[in-house]
Amino acid sequence: MSPTNARVFPPGLYEIAPDAWTAPFWDAAKDHRLVAAQCGQCQTFRMPPTPFCPTCRSQDIKWTELSGRGTIYTFTVARHAVLPVLKDVVPYVIAVVSLDGADDARLITNIVGSDPDDIEIDAPVEVVWDDVSDEMTVPRFVLAPSF
Repeated sequence: MSPTNARVFPPGLYEIAPDAWTAPFWDAAKDHRLVAAQCGQCQTFRMPPTPFCPTCRSQDIKWTELSGRGTIYTFTVARHAVLPVLKDVVPYVIAVVSLDGADDARLITNIVGSDPDDIEIDAPVEVVWDDVSDEMTVPRFVLAPSF
């Protein structure tokens, strides 16, 4: 039996609604650039972006481009469809990825294209871009060789 690679949700199952704090992230994603919010005062990264820096309470924010690499902090593999629309996409992997170059910033995402049994905590990953539509691009991650 051959392994089944982790998949992504079908288009239309979710909607991304950028706001003033998240629009720069989604705009960069459309250009296939991974960015993270960073405090303009103390340089603390914060993902998801928030109105105030958790360290110094500043509202000064800048968007820093990252390498697109990271490591798996934690993950779960969904092997059973909780909704009928998901029956054709299991298994799928939801993960929290620690982003290289962004201190403790983490991103909730999917790990795709690999046998879910090969996915483990601290595994290196790289971003891949899922152009869901002309208006929406979602960063997902694949397992990467050690770097």
